[in-house]
Amino acid sequence: MCCLTPFDRMFFLLVFFLGLSSANNAYSQDIRPYDLEMQAKHAEEKGYDPSYRVNYFENIILRSTFSSNIYNLQFVNGATGNAIDLRPANENLIGFSVDYKWIALGVSFAPGFISSVSDQELKDLSETIQLNLNFFYSDQWRQELSYTYNKGFFVDTNFELQLEEIERFRNTELFALQGATYYIANKNFSFRAHYAQTERQLRSAGSLIPRLNYVYSIIRPSLDNITIDVTTAQLDSFDLIGSLGYLYTFVYNRKWLATVGVHPGIGYNHSHYTFNNNSQAFFNSASFTFKSEITLGYNSYRWFFGINGFWQNFNNSNIQDNEINSDRAFILLYLGYRFNDNKPMRKFFGWFEEKFGF
Repeated sequence: MCCLTPFDRMFFLLVFFLGLSSANNAYSQDIRPYDLEMQAKHAEEKGYDPSYRVNYFENIILRSTFSSNIYNLQFVNGATGNAIDLRPANENLIGFSVDYKWIALGVSFAPGFISSVSDQELKDLSETIQLNLNFFYSDQWRQELSYTYNKGFFVDTNFELQLEEIERFRNTELFALQGATYYIANKNFSFRAHYAQTERQLRSAGSLIPRLNYVYSIIRPSLDNITIDVTTAQLDSFDLIGSLGYLYTFVYNRKWLATVGVHPGIGYNHSHYTFNNNSQAFFNSASFTFKSEITLGYNSYRWFFGINGFWQNFNNSNIQDNEINSDRAFILLYLGYRFNDNKPMRKFFGWFEEKFGF
């Protein structure tokens, strides 16, 4: 393992830990009486029908993911029609998350051994990492927070670029802080079973899901001293988007599921352009988004696995001579296992539940 990167070593250690822990807990397949008691208590307190959903809040849930995240970012110069498409070099990511009670921590990264980049120079300079913090602060309200860093992009244009210009684009960096607040209207629909597998949907159900997204991003396209007429050195952008989505989960035999959903949205964008000559410009515009998704999976007491795919389009209305559009296609494979918790953990997290109502 001497030639592996730190991320590669982390991956192998986590896989080893997951396999070892699974072997140690394989004998304990029966659900504990304590878990059944807490599941019934939660359903009564939150007012949902326990024949529709069951939670696993008394379990520690480890989840591993493999994703192919195809994200295309397009800059368009309205005066000339010149368009530049940027796509992250690291499109394949491995991720891990830990869920317990009402909180989840996750990390995703791009280890070198799964990279699809054939250009060794681009592969060496590329870097991607994503950190996630998600939690429920009531049974129907969910909060998501994430930080994303991307360096190293493929470039495509509708006009000709010189080699040195392409090299500069490869150093493009993207920083993004994102948040989303969800409300699940139907108490019998398990949003947790769809996105985090901390619950199981036992009977088919659907729900309206209003959502508020907010994103602050910094893009540094590395366009200094190149000959083309797009002269943005840095773009700071803030988006506030409201959407009204709908999700429906079809359940077969209480363990197999298929979830479909659509999420149209509209919002506000504020963009701050810094150009190569140190001049600046500010634009405000309307934003429009549309997201569709589908999930197929298996969800039992201990094990769960599945595949989730979605496509999202995002664009701003014309902001004078500059326009930004993006498309994102995302395929996620996930595999997870639920472990029994212990009394010290219950006591620690129970304090938060009593004080804040989680």
